[in-house]
Amino acid sequence: MHFKIKTIKNKKYLYIVKNQRINGKMKRVIEKYIGNADTIYELTNGADNHKVTSFQFGRIAALLHASEKLEFIESIDKIIKRRNQKGLTVGQYLLLMIMGRSEGAYSRNKMEDWYQHSGMSFIWTERNKLSAQNCLNYMKRLTDEKIKRIEEEIAKRLYEQGYSPSKLIFDTSNFYTNIVKGEKLPRKGNSKHKRYDKNIVGVGLVVNDDNIPFMSEAYEGNRHESELFVEMFETISKRIESLKVDAKEITMVFDRGVNSEENVKEVMKRMHLVGSLNWEQAKKYFEESLDKYEKIKGKGSKSACKVKRYDGENLYGNECTVVVRYNEKTEKRQRETYEKYRSKIEVVVKELKEKGNREGKGRKLGEKGAINKLTDVIPQQYRGIYEYGVVTEDKKVKVKCEVIKKREEELYKSFGKQAIFTDNQELETGEIANIYNRKEKIEEDFKWLNNKLLIPMKPFYVWKDLTIRAHVFLCMMGLLLYRYIASEIGEKNISVERLAEILDRIKIAVVKEEGNKAEMVVEEMEKESANANIFSRLRLDRYVPW
Repeated sequence: MHFKIKTIKNKKYLYIVKNQRINGKMKRVIEKYIGNADTIYELTNGADNHKVTSFQFGRIAALLHASEKLEFIESIDKIIKRRNQKGLTVGQYLLLMIMGRSEGAYSRNKMEDWYQHSGMSFIWTERNKLSAQNCLNYMKRLTDEKIKRIEEEIAKRLYEQGYSPSKLIFDTSNFYTNIVKGEKLPRKGNSKHKRYDKNIVGVGLVVNDDNIPFMSEAYEGNRHESELFVEMFETISKRIESLKVDAKEITMVFDRGVNSEENVKEVMKRMHLVGSLNWEQAKKYFEESLDKYEKIKGKGSKSACKVKRYDGENLYGNECTVVVRYNEKTEKRQRETYEKYRSKIEVVVKELKEKGNREGKGRKLGEKGAINKLTDVIPQQYRGIYEYGVVTEDKKVKVKCEVIKKREEELYKSFGKQAIFTDNQELETGEIANIYNRKEKIEEDFKWLNNKLLIPMKPFYVWKDLTIRAHVFLCMMGLLLYRYIASEIGEKNISVERLAEILDRIKIAVVKEEGNKAEMVVEEMEKESANANIFSRLRLDRYVPW
């Protein structure tokens, strides 16, 4: 590399330039703007060796490492063929899109600028052009069938490296969009972020024991997760079969939102299941006094919890074990939440009764308005606790809303408790509780998909179903690569956010030494620091363009 001064409108600017022989011809592969004369003076005044500029390096190098280990680019290029032409392959484009989104390049147009100013343009020097149109073109080639084949290829790499799918955890979430008129996927539904004014896109995710995504699916925002599970389970079963894994050795984990006679029986026919009972099924198990519970230490948890086991229970036509898990902190939180809503409901009901009895001129309270106010103020999970309704008598609206005492008592007994069931009665009590609680990790990862500093699902800059599915797939692949990195460094329980923070401390700098020579160096890291350990363990030095 060397410096070059460009004159633009009679002003001089400094650039870093590198030429390289490609196919027998010298081509410029790097051209980075450094600054004008004032900038260079400030950078270099009073020092022998001068850092001219620096680039974020940790994330892209770690993602490159994970991609190579899992043969991510090769898997995509094997399935999505293209003409024999120069430049980035489909797999390289898609990996760059994951990297760019991880560093804030959310739109395709921003990808071009990000690439030219990122450390990746130093690493992939022979391919220094990036087209926003190609980004969209290659997303369009990610059909549902090809996405499944790519995921299957990645699953094989993981299995070959010892990442066994002995436990598979299923969960769903949704993300609101600014798509007004889309196709089938963006729909109004039960928004997790309370954005009922927006169309949402649902995302189903299955992770393995190491919290690494095993498969994902984008689905209609108004579709129930139990319907989605039926389709995903068929794909899961085929993928397990392709890996030549005995399905009877696998345990599927899902929450009560997926519970149905059909789903539970179908899973238990092929593999073991750990699930959660709904409130109506579970309430009889909540009657037991806490004195009869035994204390266990939660895996990876600092606070202990209490459990009570029931064997030989008949559920969904199978003999099952039920374990009730109790946590004191959860009980306190749930109690406080309910009582806060109860107070709010009482205030609104009082106001509605006063408006319904009001005489004189002015707009009167109508039945429809009153019932809408009641359903708005009573959360769905508490509606079974209240008996409420609206009638008109003598031209006045009468509002009725009373607590059903027996139901409220049952609710209080359920606070802090969770009824977990399984058909695998050989599992120890603590193991059953801990297997189910691994769901918390997948729920945590869904939160990171909302974090703008990581691999955010939002904003959606695509609106057709095909490209929405491709967008979801790329975000999930980004999550997979981060989770794989965490496992590689021996930190399976580290949050994606914390991992990204550590990687961001690894930077490379362009320094000017004697004469006109410029070199690329890794910025100094404290010995034994987390970032230095990751740099060493993943051997990220091999990506530094010396």
